Amino acid sequence: MPIIVALLGFILLFSIYIYNQIKPRKANITKTIDKMEEVSRERKQLILGYDSANDASPLADIATQLRKTSTDRFQSFNKEETLIDEINRAAPQISDKSLSTQIQRLNEQQKQLLRTLKTTSGEYNRFIASPSNKMVASLFGFKTF
Repeated sequence: MPIIVALLGFILLFSIYIYNQIKPRKANITKTIDKMEEVSRERKQLILGYDSANDASPLADIATQLRKTSTDRFQSFNKEETLIDEINRAAPQISDKSLSTQIQRLNEQQKQLLRTLKTTSGEYNRFIASPSNKMVASLFGFKTF
């Protein structure tokens, strides 16, 4: 009987330890996504404002894409990378150089946040992929990103 109690105690302590290792990793992902949302919202407002004020805007295609998205939250790596590339091509063609610089600065900031997100999500996914950690992660409802 004491061996069973000791074993259950060890399993409980191990589960709490792994949970406390997973939770900050998941929080880092959420924090990065929240920062990306702020940058994306600001960038979207600038692009849509410029497009609505100027006919035949070089940002017209991008503005159309941004209007189609219902959220500023991060949706996928590929969509964000494509959007960053398109903005990088179109932003230098804007007649207002200060706005162009501001959009490019936000775009570069978004690119850095995307790299950070890839790094933190990779670390999180690797951590919860090991067999013992996977069991604890699934027990507490953590899923791969």
